[in-house]
Order: sequence, then C-alpha cells, then structure tokens
Amino acid sequence: MKIKHLLFVLFAIGLLSCEKEVSMEDQIMGTWYMPQALNRHTAGQSVDDVAGHSLNAWNYSMVITTNSDQELVDRTANAIGSITVSGDSEAEINFMRGWYDQNSGQASISFTNYNWYNVHETDQSTYVYGYVDNYSHEYQDSVNIWYNDSTGAYDTMGGWWHSDFISVYNSNNDYYEIREEIDFTFDGITLTIPSQTIGDTNSITIGGEMTHATIHIPANTPTEIFSYTGDTSWDFGSWAIHIEDDGRWVEVFTWEGQYDSSDVYHTYTDSTVAEWELDGDTLFVTYRYDDVWTGDGPGAGQGTWMYQIAYTYTLENGMLKLTNEYDLCQGDAHCHEWVEWEFGLDHGSLEEYKMVWALEFTKTPSARSREFRGPFRTVMGKFPPYKFMK
Repeated sequence: MKIKHLLFVLFAIGLLSCEKEVSMEDQIMGTWYMPQALNRHTAGQSVDDVAGHSLNAWNYSMVITTNSDQELVDRTANAIGSITVSGDSEAEINFMRGWYDQNSGQASISFTNYNWYNVHETDQSTYVYGYVDNYSHEYQDSVNIWYNDSTGAYDTMGGWWHSDFISVYNSNNDYYEIREEIDFTFDGITLTIPSQTIGDTNSITIGGEMTHATIHIPANTPTEIFSYTGDTSWDFGSWAIHIEDDGRWVEVFTWEGQYDSSDVYHTYTDSTVAEWELDGDTLFVTYRYDDVWTGDGPGAGQGTWMYQIAYTYTLENGMLKLTNEYDLCQGDAHCHEWVEWEFGLDHGSLEEYKMVWALEFTKTPSARSREFRGPFRTVMGKFPPYKFMK
C-alpha cells in the first residue's frame, strides 16, 4: 500500500511538472475572437498601407499627459452655444474644429451641424459645412484648385475665388455652395460670427457664437481624450486571429454585404498574414509585403517592406489582452508646441501625447463568428506556411 501511495504521489507530481512546463507560446496559440465593437472596415483599402489592414488600425485611444491641471479642448463634443443659419436654408451649427497660432494670430476653423465623428447617427434635414480663416482672403483668376489625375496637372478656376465658404445640402438633393468672405473672430476656444447675409443666387444669414467643450486633465495623470473603441461606423462583422505554431499570425475579418441592388446578402472575408514571436513580456507581430508599384511614386522598386508592432500582453481568465502605445511627438519640442496650440493647453505643459491600442480576445467565438467558421478555413488555406526571416 505504501508503494502504491508513493507511486500515486510521484505520478501527481509528474502531472504538476508537466503543467508547469507549458510555455507561454503554447498558451497563446490557437484561434482568438475579438468581442469588442468594430469601428473600421478593411475592404477596398489600398494594400500599400498594411497598417490599414491590420488589427492595429482599430480600437485606439488618444491619451495626453500635462504637468499641471488644465481644461483641454474637446472637438468631439457639442460646442457650447451655436451658429445659426437662416434664409434659403435653416440649420443650427454646434460642431467645430479650429486652429489658432498664438504667435501670429492666424486662425482657421471648420464647422458643421453634424458630429463628424459619428456622422451615421446624424438625422438632419439640412447638412451645412463651412470654413473660414483670417489669412487667405480673395484670390484673382487662374487659381489652382485641385489635382486632376487624368491630366496630371492642376485644374484652375477663373475669376475671384474665396477661401471662406459655406456648403449646404438639403434633403431634397438641392446642393449649393457660397464662397464669400465671412467676418469672424476666434481665439482657439470661442468662435464668434457677427450676423451677416451672404450669397447671391442662394442667400443665407449666418451668425452666433460657440465655445469648445473641454475635458479636465489632472496634472501628471495620463487622460484619454478621444477614442475609437466603440462602434462608431456602419461596419458589421467579426475579427479572428489565428496564432499558429509555425510563426504565422493570420487576421481574418468576416462580414456580410449586398452583392448588388437586391436584398440578398453574401459573406465576405478580408485577411492579413503576419509573423509573431515572444520576447519576455512583449509580443512582436511583423507584417511583410512586397512592393508591387509600377509607377515612379515613393517606394517604387524597393522590394519587401516591413511593419512591426510591439504589444505588451496579459493572459488572464481566458482573455488575451494586447496593448500597444506610440508617442506621437517622440520628444520633439515643435510637435509639443503644436499640440498645445491645437488643444488650448498652456505653453510648455505637455508631457506626453500618445496613441494607445487596447485589444481583447477570447477563445469563445461570438454567434456571428460561429456563423462564419467555414469561410475562415477557406481563407487560411490560401496562405502557405513560412518561417521567420531574420
């Protein structure tokens, strides 16, 4: 009996030892599904920008740190107050994005009556978009307006041309644009437009005042000021990543869409193949793609390109969490100054301005993921195994 008991203990210890020997690489391999809301559609994007096709292009936040308590301009929120449009069209404008140079006093502002960060949620009978600045006034004829790809030259507009404009789109498909100088003042926070009537064929009266909403930034505290972590588009579908033992990292996006004008929906997939490896607490994902450009543009004829992302990772309770951070200014003083102007911060107060990607995955597929498991296997079969290139 004692011998049997001893053998049982040794066997149990052996099992425990085997469990302890399971590497982190083994634990993270397999198929992982993203339960997070989607905010980016990869279909139809150019393959020369591999980042736009990867998971790293999704679900990011902007985080800022200052050395003192401040109020930061929030361009994603409704402004306080409004600019009113009346006459041939009626609208109330309460969103703006402005830039103000504290040294020169130059200012430029774009404004509209819909939230450009959530435009699909907008339900307006009239859409208004405008732009004003105080450094570009009216121009003489033969002004370069836009680049024409078919001719390889800039098209021109004759006569007088103004940088300030108001464009209006009504629900009855009536569209018009008024280009005329518009009086205004802007100090980086508040836009004031004295009541004035502009236009000829179409005439509107515009005027009012609105002030940017703000976000409180505590000193020395990284604070999220903007994020694409929610469902902010018309997208629908599911992400899955296949982390394989031969070093392959396969990202598959699957969605439904109408093939034509009929009501019949079809299943589509879009995929990206990369390489992965672990180094301590960092997961490196490397994307490689060949230059296939035939023109004389940047990068033509330069062979294979590489794009690498370094994620810190955690694996807890069946959830794989990947985090990637990027300092947008990289310590550049001019970049810091520009960001301070952009967000109305005190000069010399910016400590860090970064983008943060926080991606979460689970081994349990969502209902939609289960529905699309067949196409997943089909897509993966198109890519032959390969090894790391070092």
